[in-house]
Formats: sequence, structure tokens, C-alpha cells
Amino acid sequence: MCGIAGTYHLGHGAAPADDRIRAALACIAHRGPDDEGVHRAGRAMLGHRRLSIIDTSAAGHQPFTDTGGRYTIVFNGEVFNFNELRASLKAQGHRFKSRTDTEVALRLFVLKGPAFLHDLNGFFALAIHDAQEGSLFLARDRFGVKPLLWCHHGDTLLFGSELGAVLALGAPRRLDRVSLRTYFTHYYIPAPHTILEGVHKLRPGHALTADAQGVRVERWYNAESAAAGTPVPGDPARRLRELLDDAVRIRLVSDVPVGTFLSGGLDSSIVSALAKQHKPDLRTFSIGYTEAYYDETPYAEAVARHLGTDHTTFTLGHDDLAASYDGLLAALDEPFADQSALPSYVLNARTRQQVTVALSGDGADEVFGGYRKHQAELRVRTPGAMERLALLGAPLWKVLPRSRNHPIADKVRQLDRFARSAALSADERYLLLAAWDEELDAAALLHPVADEAAFALRRAAITAPLATHRDLNGLLWADLHTVLPDDMLRKVDITSMAHALEVRTPFLDRRVVELAFALPAGAKFRKGSGKHLLREAFGDLLPRGTLARAKRGFEVPLTPLLKGPLSERVEACRDAELLRSAGLEPGAVERVLDRFHGPSPGSSQATVHALIVYLTWWRRHMA
Repeated sequence: MCGIAGTYHLGHGAAPADDRIRAALACIAHRGPDDEGVHRAGRAMLGHRRLSIIDTSAAGHQPFTDTGGRYTIVFNGEVFNFNELRASLKAQGHRFKSRTDTEVALRLFVLKGPAFLHDLNGFFALAIHDAQEGSLFLARDRFGVKPLLWCHHGDTLLFGSELGAVLALGAPRRLDRVSLRTYFTHYYIPAPHTILEGVHKLRPGHALTADAQGVRVERWYNAESAAAGTPVPGDPARRLRELLDDAVRIRLVSDVPVGTFLSGGLDSSIVSALAKQHKPDLRTFSIGYTEAYYDETPYAEAVARHLGTDHTTFTLGHDDLAASYDGLLAALDEPFADQSALPSYVLNARTRQQVTVALSGDGADEVFGGYRKHQAELRVRTPGAMERLALLGAPLWKVLPRSRNHPIADKVRQLDRFARSAALSADERYLLLAAWDEELDAAALLHPVADEAAFALRRAAITAPLATHRDLNGLLWADLHTVLPDDMLRKVDITSMAHALEVRTPFLDRRVVELAFALPAGAKFRKGSGKHLLREAFGDLLPRGTLARAKRGFEVPLTPLLKGPLSERVEACRDAELLRSAGLEPGAVERVLDRFHGPSPGSSQATVHALIVYLTWWRRHMA
């Protein structure tokens, strides 16, 4: 895993001077601490920061140019089937200078052009310059594991792994107010937008070509079409086990130490169980809290004992989390306020001290139906006695204390969300259940307000899959297109690459995803809950208690932090002059803070955190 950046001049002049590319690479040095390289040819300049995983020798240096000197590539990611592809190419008479997957990818591009992307099983963001044609080709992996941003500014195309790199290359700093409203609604900004006007995220499964004719973005991978063309096996559970086992096996290939994350939940336990079969000396890692309500250490340790792994638990108190808060904020290239990023940041930092690669269970919730919102939708569609009781109690839930920080108050909060959502359309219900702070009026936070029509169009894009997939698979398609790449995988990339840790996601192997979406929703949802297929396929590998455990998110004791060691950060959000300069309405912010300090904070701690994140970003990049 690495970081890339570069420029392409669409006019007739040469590429810009080297100082900008060096500045851009300095912004992403944390992604690749092992090596740096720059290639300049005609109108293009490519830069690379390397994290050495496969072939750690100098032969893996990038940018990498083919033997003929025509094509040069910078590559961030991994191709997990590169050994098979390399063997096939060698059988055809091709010779290689290195053992890297990057060289294999470039050789395939030379042979097949952009169609070579379909041969790659992995995650990546790449740029290839063709010196003869004078063109630049960018591409991002199928599901958006690796980020890639770009900006067409004047007669120059700028690109990079992070927004900071694109800004260092000269992108304009104009706040996108619609993105700002989206951020305070979802706490992340979905592709293709960023917090800045004119700077774009390349969507998952898309490619960009820049040449004398201009800039064109095209979709190279369509998950719906791929799933529709996937045969449905007679025994889906058996086939899933075969595919996921192979996905884990090929993701264990590395020239540096490898381990797995193990939270004690179903997804990471499955990955760890399969990894243990291929790697007897497997090391597993989990995070715990001194505060019992948030701590899941006993579940992770029970699975580790069952599997016989070499397990390490990192136990954190409030002071540990508070000490890492500034580091997390510094790692955010644009506002991103998923609060689980904080424990993820700490877990990745400590895991990196022992391994360079870690496998995770990310992607299973979106592909197999593991979120509470999926269960809520199922219960709205097929209500039982408990659901009817929850709806009858709607007036009560509104007056009882609601908070994420106490088991009873959190249950009331969930009942209130369910009762509210049940009366809505499927689209509005999806958006409500996807919101962190359902009581927040994000539009009121902004001054001046964002364009309402533009915001509505972006919201409609999030729920578009619900119109074409009427069953519960529609929710999973919506998650796959937005929540997965723009929230979950973005969190993984930010918090892992801040410490040069490569995180691999077996559940997002293309074969696993395409099989899962080829199956009807009933294969995944049974008896009021999701992930039925996972339990059927892997039940014999795990403790019975792990199979029966209810889903719990990667929670963090955020309220005690914000009211304790981080309280000065909260009070700094009352700076009216700063708020106005950053495009926020001071009165609306005061109301959020009043609710946070009141008897029924609900989920307001998430909005307070989002305010701190945004204002910190604003001061660093825009003030």
C-alpha cells in the first residue's frame, strides 16, 4: 500500500516544476515511509510514496516504467492474484524485472489496455502515463477500498491519494456548501464530491482518461451486471466457504508480518478462523475499554482461545483516547466524523508496532446484511407483536432520556428511531436510519444555507438502488455504493495509512461480493436478522456464543471524553467569529451544545465531534 500523486498538462506546455510534486508527496509520506520516487515525461509528472509489502527490494521502486520506456505506472494497493497472472504471462514468454504486482499490472495494461482491470482481483488506485500517445489513465478498484481524488484546474489535471496532496499541487480552495450540509447530515461526504468545489473523488469501479481531447470519466465495473451474470450454486453456503477461504488465503501472501483484527464479532471471527487454518502462528489483535459498557474484550478473547491464536488486547482508558484525538484530526484530509474512527486509529497504531498487514472483517455488514438498520427494515416490513408495541409506545420514547451512553437510554433511543422511521417511505427511512444524529437539522447549521435542489439530488443518488431493488437487497446495494466506500472503507484507509498499516478485506473479494448479490435476500435474512448465510457456512468454526451474539458497532465512550479531557475543544465551538467565517450559524451551534449538555443528549455527541472535526480542518486548510 502506498500513496500516489501527479499532474497532467492538457495544453501544449510541459509539466509543472518538481517542487509541487515533492510538496504533494510530503503530504502523503505517512502512506509510504519506505521510498519516494518521481517520474517526469513531457506533459505528465507522476509521484509515489512506497510502503513495501511484496518484493521489498529496490526492484519494486516506483514510478515503474516498462522496458520499452513508453508506459509508466504509479500504483497504490495490492493485486492478490498477481502470482497466477504472472505465471500466465511468463508462459507466454514475458520476462519480469521484479516480483511485484505493480509490474504485472503494467504488463497487462500494455497487452490489453483498460480492459486489464477486469483481470485484477484486489484493491487499488493507479495512474499510467503513455508517453507515445501523450495520455494519462487513472483507475480505482471495484468497491472503493483505495482512494483517488482529482481536479481539472485550468489546463492541468491534478490527482492524488488524499485531498492534501491535490491541494499541494495547486487545486483551488473553494468550499462546497452542499457538501458541507451533506457532511453534517451523514458525517462523511459521498463520492464523487469532496468538501471543495472542483475537486472530485473518482468513484469505485471508475476510470479517468486525460489526453488532448480532454478529460473523460467512465465506469469500468458494474457490480449489478457482474452479480446478475454469476451462477447461483446449488449449495450457496458451501460455495461461499470455498470462495472466502481462498480470499483469505491469497490475502495472507506478504513479505512482511501479517495478522488479523479480532473483535469477537461474527465477521472478524470468521476471517481469523480461516486465516488460522492457513497460518498456524496467526497473531490476532483487538481493542478494549476500561469502561465496561463499551468493552467487548471477553468476546474477542473467547474466540482467540477457541482458535488458538497468539492474541493481543489493547485496553484503553479515556486518557488513551484523548491523547490520540489530535493525531486523528491531523490525519483527516477532509471533514470526516464517523466517531468509530478514533478507536480504529488507536487500534491501527498499536497493531502496526507488531505487524505491517492486517486482515479485517470489513464489508460483511454491507454485503450480508449485518446492520441494525437492516433488521429495522425487515421488522417494518414484517411487524410482529414487539414491533407493534414499539410503535404504540412512540409518544413515550420521545419524552424518556435518550442517549448512546447507557444501556437503557440507548434502547429507548433505538425504539424512538424505529417508531419514527416506520411511518416514512423506504427512501426516507433509509436516510433516517443512516443518520448519526436524527434530531439535528443540518440545514440550520449553515449560513448561508446550501442549495436545496442540489442537496436533494445528492440525497436521491444515495437511495437510488432502493428504486430498482425492492427487496432487502436494495438496502445492501445502497450500502455497497455509498456507505461502504465513503464511510467504512474511508475510515479504514485514513486510520490505517496514518500508521503505514495495510488492511486487507477478504469479504470484498469480487467473487464473494458477486455471489452474495446473486442470491435472493432470503438467503441472507432469516428469523428477523441478517447474515444467515454466514452462520450457515461457518458455524462449525466458531464458538456457539459468537454465532448468537447481536450486532454491536465499534462504539467509543465519546461523551465522557468530550465532557472531560476534551471539554476545551467543545467550548471552542462557541467562537462566533470562527463559526461565521467557516459558514456556520452560531445560534444553531449553541442549540446543539445545549442539547449535548442537557438531560437527553440523544446522539448529539456525534454532532459535537463533527463540529470539532470541521472547525479543525477549516483552520488548517481554509482560514
